Amino acid sequence: MQYPVFHVPPLVAALSRTARTTLPLGVLVLAACAPLQTQNNLRAANNIVQAHTGLAVELQATAGAHAEAQRQIDALLGKPLSADDAVRVALLGSPALQALIAQTQADSAASTQSARLSNPVFGFERLLIGAGAVEITRSLSIGLLDLLTFPTRSRIDTARQEQLRLMLAGEVLRTAAQARMAWVRAVAAQQSAAYNRDVEDAAQATATLAARMQQAGNFTKLDAAQQALFAADSRQQRNRAEMASTQTREALVRALGLSPEQAAHLALPAQLPAVPKPVPATGTTPLQTALDTRLDVQLARADFTATAVAAGLARNTSLIDHVELGGLRKTYSDATPQNGFDLILPLPLFDLGDARRSAAADRVLAARNRTIATAQNAASQLREADAALRHAWQQHDISRQQIVPLAQTVLDENQLRYNGMLIGVFQLVAAAAAQAQAVRGGIAAQRDYWLADASWQAAQLGIDAGTSTALDNPSAGAASPAAGH
Repeated sequence: MQYPVFHVPPLVAALSRTARTTLPLGVLVLAACAPLQTQNNLRAANNIVQAHTGLAVELQATAGAHAEAQRQIDALLGKPLSADDAVRVALLGSPALQALIAQTQADSAASTQSARLSNPVFGFERLLIGAGAVEITRSLSIGLLDLLTFPTRSRIDTARQEQLRLMLAGEVLRTAAQARMAWVRAVAAQQSAAYNRDVEDAAQATATLAARMQQAGNFTKLDAAQQALFAADSRQQRNRAEMASTQTREALVRALGLSPEQAAHLALPAQLPAVPKPVPATGTTPLQTALDTRLDVQLARADFTATAVAAGLARNTSLIDHVELGGLRKTYSDATPQNGFDLILPLPLFDLGDARRSAAADRVLAARNRTIATAQNAASQLREADAALRHAWQQHDISRQQIVPLAQTVLDENQLRYNGMLIGVFQLVAAAAAQAQAVRGGIAAQRDYWLADASWQAAQLGIDAGTSTALDNPSAGAASPAAGH
């Protein structure tokens, strides 16, 4: 709603020359107090990022900077990509991350703009009074309320810039975590696919031999069918594993932001790194310290601070939100010039500002409760991530120390018994299927540990890296038909 506006007549005869000169200078000095913070924000975000990754990001605003980043990426892709190198590639060349940095800088500039004073307004009026007489009015006005609220708006901008720094750091660390987790999934899926190809090759060779022995009368139809069924199931497992390998590889390509040409040169290690033997010591950091270092908790606190300062400004300006103060100089054709000032402000007749004050108070209450909820959720996530990492380590340890060796022992013993004609081919095939499934489960357990480790690191930082696994656990897949009897 537009408020009615009135002009207050000049209340003094003239403004002194000193006052007319000092006012514009004061405005300029105050306006200079709100410089752009884009580079400062990027440096502050990099300080946080480097503490956890050892890497920094930059906005590639020129063709030369982009070309240099691509050169570094190509060098990293010249060898099998490690997890740390995957993080480097993502931070160097991800277009999504570059877009995020640019958007954050745009938001920072917009926040700075909102904290600056409005430009002074110059007015000029020329009237023909009659008989050749001319009246000329010159005015120079500023937003008086803008001037009075400048310190508060500066504090709001400071709080907003802190939010932007934390948000940028969080998104960069999220990109790094997602790249690492995508790498783990891709390497595990490739490792599983390679193993399933070996199993399928061996099962197919055995099925072919069984078919020939059946034709020669040395194998029953049932025995040959059992071998053929195991071979068909192995082929199905291989197809499923190869599809999973393709999916996770493309997910890694997207997480790294690779071009089609770069994706074609992407090579991965043959297997995941070994899981550390001692149980990870994750609970050594006090909970309050971990909470204080989490970016989401810091961001919630910064949001509460900014909301509280903005609410104070809303309370103070809810009744009158615009005031203009201007200096006037009128000259007539032959008369002595007249100097004065005018004041323009809205009349609070229809809107008394109660809705604005109520909304501001409710926003503060909402921000306060969001901060409390964020801290409570963070504490729960830290406990959950700690438990998940320990559980994943135990699962892998059981698989490596017991399940896989025992399954191999059962297969070896059944092979000896089969050679001695103490058991039939059915029992041997069932043991081979169980051993293959145990190895698949071992690969999955190794993958799940490294995913849990990345999730735990993300929980320490307070970022959501999308910790759910993209694929079903291979050990939970369809059981071998031979093992189902």
